[in-house]
Amino acid sequence: MPEKMQYSQAQAFLRVGLIGDPVAHSYSPRFQQAALDALGIPARYELWQTPETQLIERVRSLCTPNYLGANVTIPHKQAILPLLDMVDPLATRIGAVNTIVHHNGYLQGYNTDAPGLLLALHEQGLGKMQEDGHVMLDGYTAVLLGAGGAARGAAFALIDAHISRLIIVNRHLEKAQQLAADLQHNYDGPIFSLSDPSFLIPHPSSIIINATSLGMHEDVSPLPAEVLSHFNADTFVYDMIYNPTQTHLLCQARTINLRTANGLSMLLHQGALAFTLWTGQPAPIEAMRAALMHE
Repeated sequence: MPEKMQYSQAQAFLRVGLIGDPVAHSYSPRFQQAALDALGIPARYELWQTPETQLIERVRSLCTPNYLGANVTIPHKQAILPLLDMVDPLATRIGAVNTIVHHNGYLQGYNTDAPGLLLALHEQGLGKMQEDGHVMLDGYTAVLLGAGGAARGAAFALIDAHISRLIIVNRHLEKAQQLAADLQHNYDGPIFSLSDPSFLIPHPSSIIINATSLGMHEDVSPLPAEVLSHFNADTFVYDMIYNPTQTHLLCQARTINLRTANGLSMLLHQGALAFTLWTGQPAPIEAMRAALMHE
């Protein structure tokens, strides 16, 4: 755990925030500010609208003494890597940073999306928690929908959790195959790539994860209902989308009595991990959850 920060009156108005374009829709201020307030940390969580042309200037500003760091969202998670002094090995492998920590004048990059996903799944009773806090998914088959940035982070999380089998489904087969090839450097288990979900063979103890944006802006599903209906009753369906809270995929799954969850739990856990990196203190997870769920 990072060193616990000491605060003084001279450090009033510490700042931390979200770098992205756009950022106005973000839920992060809602629960990160609640966490800072719950622990009496004199800091403000802000939204920093940052177009690509201002990214370098924004990152440079984080070296100011009263900045704790930042979250990073679309479209800067990849572009920000070469602007940092140090990048955590997991974030390097994924090729994306979503959390920056300012420590003694240096900027350190991390990816909390990947472990945040695993903690969200474990919260639903999936996998086993090790003493070191890592979640293991031995015995599970993961069906990953998508092969973009979000899917890449999820895929590395899943192989780190020792998933028994990974199936990547993406409309462009070459992109799924490229992701599979990148993963094989760190994983010796079976990885399958598909462009047509109708060829999916259901396995017991399956976890279906939507890492695409399908269902965010329109009432469509990345998985045909007839394909989903073939999966076993113990299948768990997780949609990384959290707005809307009930996507078409989740509605399909609930109709056939499969357990489901949306991406709010992943948002919560990745945010809690980031909070601890910034402050060196355990995140007040229940205070964060209450703030996040409050409309």
